[in-house]
Amino acid sequence: MTRALQDPIALLRQLQQRSMATAPKLPQEIEAAVLWSGVGFRLDELRLVSPLDQVSEVLPCPSMTPVPGTKPWLKGVANVRGNLITIIDMAEYFGKTSVYADDKARILLLNIPGLHTALMVHEVLGLRHFDEELERQDLSGLDDPVLAHLSGAFLQGESLWGVFDMKSLADSMTFRHVAA
Repeated sequence: MTRALQDPIALLRQLQQRSMATAPKLPQEIEAAVLWSGVGFRLDELRLVSPLDQVSEVLPCPSMTPVPGTKPWLKGVANVRGNLITIIDMAEYFGKTSVYADDKARILLLNIPGLHTALMVHEVLGLRHFDEELERQDLSGLDDPVLAHLSGAFLQGESLWGVFDMKSLADSMTFRHVAA
């Protein structure tokens, strides 16, 4: 029994029609929430997050050389890959319990031109993402010296994350005046 020869173009059209009839439909386009990302860290019991462009690196606490004649919150200087970095105990600067350089403590190298400084914090909580629509600006219920450098906050679950502005801290005269 011989098959009648079919036109190849007609055969391709039949295959296309069968494929389109049985193909799964494309997913509906859903508009995703706009996310804001930052580096999360803990300062005593406060949960803070800083914009990614303000922190250049997160490192374990290095060996430090004390600098005489400075405020107690300036813990010293350290050599980080050939750069002399000033290490500030952020908690002590704000009048909180000093950071103990344990396994959780980290330094955040500031990404501010002309300022070779790192902030020592109790713990880094990793990269955090927040829905921009859930940003909360009203922080009037809190009483903490850190508030002067917060530009807002995000509520995630039961936790309030303050948006800490490293540039605001770096521009502060009390932060730049380290002599005792």
